Order: sequence, then structure tokens, then C-alpha cells
Amino acid sequence: MVFFDNSNKTAADSVYTREVQKYLAEKDNKKHVIMVTSFSKFLNQSFGVETQYTNQIDLILSRMQDDGYEILDVTHTTLQGQGIFGSKEGFHSLITYK
Repeated sequence: MVFFDNSNKTAADSVYTREVQKYLAEKDNKKHVIMVTSFSKFLNQSFGVETQYTNQIDLILSRMQDDGYEILDVTHTTLQGQGIFGSKEGFHSLITYK
């Protein structure tokens, strides 16, 4: 499972660098939001940690904090039947930050 964890983190790091960073607001002490979309792992049928989402959103939050942003809140919505085969859940994570 470590391979998948590392793969998820690498993908999230790439998304942060290519997409998230350029949409982060200037540090002006005001509240801002950014929405990040992601999917569940392919076989998400068991009770346990949703490792793909956890690894990816945690890396995004960590990178934002490393860049000097304060995370104020994270909320999400879930959409069923997503992905090419309709077997994944889609997550929209709204990150409120300063």
C-alpha cells in the first residue's frame, strides 16, 4: 500500500505546483477560498480510511501551510457514481484560508 500512498502524494504535489499555487490569493490577512476536486480510490467498498483522498488533501493543506497560509476550515461534498466507470466518489473540498 505504500506504493499507492507515494503515488497519491506525488500526484497531489504536482496538482499543488501546477494548479493550486497560481490560484492562491496574495497574503492580505483576508479570508479566501479555493476548491479542490478529487476522487476516491478505485475499490472504495470497505470500512476504513479513504487513503487516496486523505493523502492528497493532506498534502495540499501541508503545502499551503509551508507557503505561509493559515488554514481556517475545510469542508467537502461527495458525489456518487463518478469517474469513467461510475465506480468512484467525487469530492469537492472547499479550503478556507488566510
